[in-house]
Amino acid sequence: MKSIKLILIISTLALLAFAFCFKPDPLSGQERVQKSDLLANWRPMQDVSGISYVGSDKCIQCHENAAQLSTSMAHALLTPTHNKVLNEQPLLTFRNGDYFYELKRQGEVDLYTVTDGKNTISEPVMFSFGEGRISQAYIFRHNGLLYESRISFYRGIKGLDFTVAQTHEIPTSLENALGREVSAKEQQNCFGCHATAAVSNGKLQLDRLTPGVNCEACHGPGEKHITAVKAKEFKNLQIFNPGNLSSFELTQEFCGSCHVSFDKVLSMPEGTDTLRFQPYRLFNSKGHSPNDSRLSCVACHDPHEKVEHEPAYFDSKCTACHLTSPKEAKTSLRMAPACPVSTQKCVTCHMPKTDVPDMHFKFTDHQIQIVKSTSSH
Repeated sequence: MKSIKLILIISTLALLAFAFCFKPDPLSGQERVQKSDLLANWRPMQDVSGISYVGSDKCIQCHENAAQLSTSMAHALLTPTHNKVLNEQPLLTFRNGDYFYELKRQGEVDLYTVTDGKNTISEPVMFSFGEGRISQAYIFRHNGLLYESRISFYRGIKGLDFTVAQTHEIPTSLENALGREVSAKEQQNCFGCHATAAVSNGKLQLDRLTPGVNCEACHGPGEKHITAVKAKEFKNLQIFNPGNLSSFELTQEFCGSCHVSFDKVLSMPEGTDTLRFQPYRLFNSKGHSPNDSRLSCVACHDPHEKVEHEPAYFDSKCTACHLTSPKEAKTSLRMAPACPVSTQKCVTCHMPKTDVPDMHFKFTDHQIQIVKSTSSH
């Protein structure tokens, strides 16, 4: 068993080495000039001191596409006044043994309450992680420390259940029933992925962050960009364009910094369910090169638009590489074999939705494969 595991690890490292060694340099000409600016190697969650964030309202004055502000990413972190879940359902309850939980809207305050029948602890919710299309967990302060709620909202059951990765055991005390304290490092990681401008000089700044993943979370703080545009310095725009990255860099390093890349999964405990980690699953797609630009995250998903959910929408993405008929002539770009079953709704067979019980939701498996009806995950 140990030898098999060793072989798998060696094979994995070899694949990573191949991907890194043979990835093309995406920058040329005018783009190379930007290598000298401070945002040349921007990544989500990066902490850049000395450059101010300006807010998406400034961005859309020139970049008129404001659709990004209505995406799920833009609502990855919510304050109570913007939480539609508790607007729709102002009272949610849950029981675990002798402990009774209540999440209640009171005016503009969302109150998280736990009681054992004798004693009660109530704390106002500070932030909600997730817009609630799938799930929503809650952050509150207790005794000066940040906590993650033991229970979360799940759209699939329209109610509360245990937060993912938290224990399902009966609490040993009222304090224990509340949830878990979030460490300083985890605070930076969580808020860094769910908010914009959350970290400055290595410190979490809850009072200055912008809830949700907005323009500057992916393109970097915009202060110097606005200055450059006003000065007509178009050869050094002082802003980051992820579109200049290679497919591997974009998917694994950039998007994967939050959506979980291949190398991040390698550091996780054995047995971790990886179905929700799209960059990792995509990298594992047999016969699909991680360096092919037609296989990056943005090949199928425009981060400035709402996510498409209709399977037929993605057919053209598949036929960018695959022939639609065995008789069709191959080209330099389209030489992958045609599917013998169908040319419509490809993802329903090759990227099927698979149930994650703890989340009460079926996620699209981004590992492209031939899935047999008897297979399980």
